[in-house]
Amino acid sequence: MSLFLNLLKKDFYLIGRSLGGVVSLFTLSVSVVFIFYTSIEVNEMLSARSIRGLKWAIIFILNFVIVSQSLWEERESMGWEASSSYVSPTYLYLSKSITIWFCTILVNALLILVLSIFFQNMVLERYLGEWLFANLGSGCLVFLGVSLGVVAFESRLKEIIIPLLQLPFSIPLFLFGLEAENRYWNEPGLYLPSIGLLLFFLLFYGTLGSIMVETLQNE
Repeated sequence: MSLFLNLLKKDFYLIGRSLGGVVSLFTLSVSVVFIFYTSIEVNEMLSARSIRGLKWAIIFILNFVIVSQSLWEERESMGWEASSSYVSPTYLYLSKSITIWFCTILVNALLILVLSIFFQNMVLERYLGEWLFANLGSGCLVFLGVSLGVVAFESRLKEIIIPLLQLPFSIPLFLFGLEAENRYWNEPGLYLPSIGLLLFFLLFYGTLGSIMVETLQNE
């Protein structure tokens, strides 16, 4: 347990060194929101469905940036190779993913607040629900991105593996995840199947990443 906590501390340090922490991610998200606000919202009020699509697009960008930069720092410092000699690769994978996911959860909380300020159809009464789906989507993207990053460590095309593969692997999440969120808000009461679908994607991407990491280690 103490070894896993040390891995978490190391990963938090790498994220802070590569991106300046949560503040940098929040600044990036506000910039993207402001661009869409000035170009669209001031002329035509976006629907709630369109705002959720924008939210998911921003989440994808944020996750791509933080995963790529964190893994780049990991590769430059040779931290993964050094740690893998005495720690299970699955522990390394989970530590990296949990650390990045925690940071995105904080940024998502601020992102939903900013969207509520700039866009009229994003109301604060739905804050917790919007934050929940944002966090589940971020978790899926983090697990996917970190697993692809580990694959990139073993490839000669390190710089293009993540952007080349993350988008096609993310398409099912975008198609079904966004629709599940819209269904959640359109159905009366707490629509659990929508949450269950995102939890399934989270488990699927996390398990897939663990299998990929263990397979590469055995080879």
